[in-house]
Amino acid sequence: MKINNVELDFNLYDADNVGLRKRYFEKLDEMKTVVEDIPDGTETEKHRYLCGRVKTIFDAVFGEGTGVKVCGAKDDLLVCMKAYDELVSEQTRQDNEYLKIMQSIAKKGKASSGNRNKNRRNAR
Repeated sequence: MKINNVELDFNLYDADNVGLRKRYFEKLDEMKTVVEDIPDGTETEKHRYLCGRVKTIFDAVFGEGTGVKVCGAKDDLLVCMKAYDELVSEQTRQDNEYLKIMQSIAKKGKASSGNRNKNRRNAR
């Protein structure tokens, strides 16, 4: 996937990406409390804090320096939040695709099983 023209290997269902998947979900879990964790201070300080959290996710998941590559050296909160949103949206897209495929396989398995039983009964 690409975020802000930075190519990222973010295939959560690739067996070779187990570490990436684990790091991503650990960091995603940490973001649940980001609003409560914002320190008191000026708007600028709050923006810097939030941008730092987002950049930390990219660094932890994809390697040191990725946060700055994706979000830029400045602390532009809109750029950082948009990058984070794109990352989470891609995870959601992959999860939905996986579920759709698994449901299709299950449905085809049931239909196939029903046809086999029907054919067995007709063969008798």
